Amino acid sequence: MKNQFFTLTSLSAAFALSGIFSPAFAVSFPNDAETLTVTGSRLALGRSELAAVSTVIDQQEIEGSGALQITDLLRALPGVTISQSGSTGALTEIRLRGSETNHLLVVIDGVIANDIGQGSTIDLAHLTTANIARIELLRGAQSALWGSGAVAGVLNITTIAGAGQKDNVRVEAGVGTQGTTSASASASGTQKSVSYNAYANWLNTTGDNIALTGNEDDGYRNIATGGALRWQANSQHRFSANLRLVDYASDFDAIDSIVTGLPVDADNVTDGKQINALVGWDFAPQDTAYSSTLTGSYRKDENNSTASGRFDGGTTGERFQLTWLNRYDIGDWQLAGGLEYLTRQFRQRGIVNFGDPNQEQQDHTMSVFGETATQLAGNVLVSLSARFDDNSEFDDAVSYRAGVNWPVTERYAVFASVSQAVKTPSFTERFGYYPQTFTGNPDLQPETSQQWEAGARATFTSALQGQLSIFSTQLEDEINGYVYDPETFITTAKNKDTESEREGVEAELTYQQNDVTVRTGYSYVNSEEDGINELRRANHQASVSVLAPLPVANLSFYAKAAYTGSREDIYYPPYPQPAQRVALSAYTLVDLSLNYQANAHWSAALRVDNLLDEEYQDIVGFSARERRAVLSVTWQG
Repeated sequence: MKNQFFTLTSLSAAFALSGIFSPAFAVSFPNDAETLTVTGSRLALGRSELAAVSTVIDQQEIEGSGALQITDLLRALPGVTISQSGSTGALTEIRLRGSETNHLLVVIDGVIANDIGQGSTIDLAHLTTANIARIELLRGAQSALWGSGAVAGVLNITTIAGAGQKDNVRVEAGVGTQGTTSASASASGTQKSVSYNAYANWLNTTGDNIALTGNEDDGYRNIATGGALRWQANSQHRFSANLRLVDYASDFDAIDSIVTGLPVDADNVTDGKQINALVGWDFAPQDTAYSSTLTGSYRKDENNSTASGRFDGGTTGERFQLTWLNRYDIGDWQLAGGLEYLTRQFRQRGIVNFGDPNQEQQDHTMSVFGETATQLAGNVLVSLSARFDDNSEFDDAVSYRAGVNWPVTERYAVFASVSQAVKTPSFTERFGYYPQTFTGNPDLQPETSQQWEAGARATFTSALQGQLSIFSTQLEDEINGYVYDPETFITTAKNKDTESEREGVEAELTYQQNDVTVRTGYSYVNSEEDGINELRRANHQASVSVLAPLPVANLSFYAKAAYTGSREDIYYPPYPQPAQRVALSAYTLVDLSLNYQANAHWSAALRVDNLLDEEYQDIVGFSARERRAVLSVTWQG
């Protein structure tokens, strides 16, 4: 596998460098100061100045795609593998660059949204696209900026409330197959020094049958509301607050542990509630190079499950975070630094049977962080960020990231970085208790990741841009959450003695001009431990999507083809048979949307997911979503 990786790496690097030294077009390298990154730096840096790669999906592409869920847009982006255990609303995990599911930090309107009660993962099933203004996927270790968990990257989601969208009213309603209904409404406005945004979304579907047998469909319902207020008190002081509430219910099947070891129809339901809140104060004294931001954020995830109408357990995770950030410019140097305090709380509820799963746990972390950047001779931008974490339960931890970005010509730039990231064990891994199946291990130690990355960016024309990156990551003390304990006859979690290696190459080409967006991408990712492929990670992925007007007046379309390569999963047959590694076949999903703009206010769209009705599995034994069509009508004023 290593020979294959380095062969691909060499070919990709040769392709990129061949462009760097070709004759330049008379086009300047874009100054993207108007698109300052908040994901990849605390400084006033544009995306093209980072020693990292990111993919941005803007509101025009989100709305034009007609996608109902964010996973429909993320699937097959370079380096991304999606694992969905069924139809809409079923558990949906994301693995970036061959990482674990809790190694991607997800941020919604400035609030870290990973579920403390569910192993610090993020279930993408409950993230709909309604009233989403921007999606940015930043790849690479980012713990120095964001703290524990940002091992593989950061997924930053901005709603229209978080983006502060201008005066606007929008209403949309849709109906489709599988009993699908959707509706959303939003409004925004300004009154003197105060601006506001508000939105509400509804999604309901009877779904498909998750199990490979039987005929019971597994439905889903999602209601989300949110809003934001901003007050510009004067030229120096600005106050803001945003809130997002989500309430959902998802049907799921049981596992037949007696005969097949596979999903079987069952009357099981998970009810969930999410709270996302942030308050902030920005202070920028006049005629100084200093500014500061003080924010307080809160995240709560509550999950309760029922089986045949009876309570079957639940968890609650809460995250309280206070951050004080200071910025200062000294000559050619940009400086940022501050303090952060974090409290995490975990509650587990369950039926007392062969043991008591009910418990409460918490931990605290004090952090100090800093970042600096400056330009050296030849416009070489050097950046460095570091963080020191003092956790109440673990040894002190240090994260860092150092990078160099060099615009070789007006058209091309190259970059390189080295970084270290940490991931503290989750409460589930340390204390989770599920009678007859799992008991936590309180002696777990944090995971540590070291990564290097190198790449190139190209601006072929003002509309056509490309980026290429090569990376290698070593993960130490990886936590195995499924270790059989012969003394208790159940599983537990342990740190591994061996290192996991993740390496790969990613390439992306984007064309954006006027109403046309074309995006293509490819990635090769190899994830191994002791020469054995890690589970549910595709080596090869590729995609192409097109958003463009049609020659017929007022018509446009969005089409995407996303290829996910073969993967391996593990199948647990009934006792006493041993676990088995099984192959999951490669598949290609095609989505299509047709859009009609009747006038300045009214429009209609027809979206078809899985147009070719491809049969595939992301997780062994779980049937994936079937073809679905949704017709929607929108009024905007």
